[in-house]
Amino acid sequence: MGIKSDIEDAIQVHGAWKAKFRDFLNGKAGMDLSVVSHTDACKLGKWLEDGGQRMLSPENHAKTCVLHAQFHRVVGDIVNNIKQKDFEAARQALASAGAFDQASHALCAFLRKIALHDGRKPAQIPNEAKASAEVPADEAAASPKQATEPAQQQG
Repeated sequence: MGIKSDIEDAIQVHGAWKAKFRDFLNGKAGMDLSVVSHTDACKLGKWLEDGGQRMLSPENHAKTCVLHAQFHRVVGDIVNNIKQKDFEAARQALASAGAFDQASHALCAFLRKIALHDGRKPAQIPNEAKASAEVPADEAAASPKQATEPAQQQG
């Protein structure tokens, strides 16, 4: 498969994961809360470690990993807010144009830009994603396997 089809597949997988997470929040599905903040526990994260790393320029791969880690940080924060019974903070993050939608949009928009350039040359990061993608140099240099401390399953 080519980069464009791989990226479109990655975006669809990301969308399916988001739907499953919303189903979990609505009590319609189960989810392993211990891994929601791990970037390598979802199919997109696994693609980034394998196919994405081979197909993308180093710059595009690094930016995508940062945006993907930001998305999982937001998800981890939502789960932690719910566990701490801070339902208002969770609702705000999940609201239309909230942190969840913003992080997801930034990731998908950047992936689409990469697809337009065939992944070979660095794509420009969308303006609205710049602030959320900025991380300290030492954090960016580290492998973003886990975006936050893992949320513990309540039992």
